[in-house]
Amino acid sequence: MNLVELGEKNIQDRGERLALVFEDRRYTNVELHEMGRKLAGGLKSLGLGRGDHVAVSMSNCPEVWVCFHAIWRIGAVIVPVMFLLGEDETRYILDHADVKGVITSQDLVDKIEAASAGNEKIRHTVVLGAAEDSKHPDFHRLVAESAPEEEIADMDPHDTALMIYTSGTTGRPKGVMLTHNNLYTNAVAAWEANEWTKGPISVLCLPLAHSFGVVAMNAGNLCPYPDSFGVLMRWFDPEEIFRLIEKYRANNFIGVPTMYQVLLSHPAGDKYDTSSLERCTISAAPVTEELYRAFTEKFGCEMYEGYGLTEASPAVALCRPSMPLKTGSCGVPLPGVRVMIADENDQELPRREQGEILVQGPNVMKGYYKRPEDTAAALRGGWLHTGDVGYMDEEGYLYVTDRMKDMIIKGGYNIYPSEIEGYLEEHPAILEVSVIGIPDKKYGEEIMAFVVPKPGETLTEEAVIEFSRSRMTKFKCPVRVKFVEGLPKNLVGKVQKKELRKMA
Repeated sequence: MNLVELGEKNIQDRGERLALVFEDRRYTNVELHEMGRKLAGGLKSLGLGRGDHVAVSMSNCPEVWVCFHAIWRIGAVIVPVMFLLGEDETRYILDHADVKGVITSQDLVDKIEAASAGNEKIRHTVVLGAAEDSKHPDFHRLVAESAPEEEIADMDPHDTALMIYTSGTTGRPKGVMLTHNNLYTNAVAAWEANEWTKGPISVLCLPLAHSFGVVAMNAGNLCPYPDSFGVLMRWFDPEEIFRLIEKYRANNFIGVPTMYQVLLSHPAGDKYDTSSLERCTISAAPVTEELYRAFTEKFGCEMYEGYGLTEASPAVALCRPSMPLKTGSCGVPLPGVRVMIADENDQELPRREQGEILVQGPNVMKGYYKRPEDTAAALRGGWLHTGDVGYMDEEGYLYVTDRMKDMIIKGGYNIYPSEIEGYLEEHPAILEVSVIGIPDKKYGEEIMAFVVPKPGETLTEEAVIEFSRSRMTKFKCPVRVKFVEGLPKNLVGKVQKKELRKMA
């Protein structure tokens, strides 16, 4: 079994077709496939092969897709390294992951060289757009001069295909090992759950180095419709998104809540014709009812919320077009995936009771690379312990409410920050809010809110605290409020509460 076979079968079944548009340049599936075969031959000529770990660090571009094909074709393991990471975190990943080869771009080569300094495990660095005097092989020159690799490495379904490093609440990033079978079954389940009855034309701006981008690539190879293609963006650019929707009559967009919030308020939304947009998929953070209603009403599309995490390849649940939409829900588990809500003893809880979300299925990771104790803890009892808090309703819909690590324990009582955030977001002058626990001698932890006021609005700490007391019990109200211009977020829009704790 090898994920590359998905692309091979796609070409056999559908022939040559448009697969991808990038910066208005069109690429067919055959063109990308042939580039992948030749890059695979080039990587083998450099001494890379089965079981080797190869890092890919570039902003979104078709060459990332080509890298994935080539690395899997020779039986190696892909280690995506987010291009926006700093030198120290990049150094840690390259070293901890035992990377033997790196594929990057000229604009990042100085950082990669600095992060690789002294690392004798790395044999080669291939550079997209390498300078004339570069000591590294140029990506396109290597492709042009290499013979195509005809053979596809025959992998065990449980061999690692992808190793993505995730940043936790504390400590160093962990390398999540996802197998060929993990990624294949998740792509099949995600495609089935999306229930497309015609070809999706999707605008893609999420990082391909993110697990969400990987499943989108694989699911695209399962699409039977000849008029389907992806419109890839280097990164998030709101006006460019609207331009691309108009030009290519895109009917699908995939993003995170922060992106939708920006798109909703951006003036370019009224400048371009976005009437072709039919559906949007949203994940990575809970969606407020206000955002859902405002976006769907303005753009006349449906919005389907999903839930996933890297350790689950990543998709776990999705709202399906054939089922009633429930605002605030992530829908139902994907085919073949089981979800259980459990208490602190891993016992199943009744419907509508909050507890930890546990996941079981063929999408669950192999484990954390060189982290046996963390692996055992995360997969104890045969279930993936997500660290997310949620509940399920009587019809099996999943609702994600918080992160266990973000839970505040005040005087022995569990308080979920999302509940407080939800009430504070009702204030007409508050744009965004995030709540954390801070040390307290009396209660163990107290409650602090970080507030982003709406433009032109003036707020005081006293006014925010008073507002909270009008909405909930005093025990759950913040005792401190700090006003900030923006909340620290990662590349997929999640608030980084560990950064807020440093600011407290």
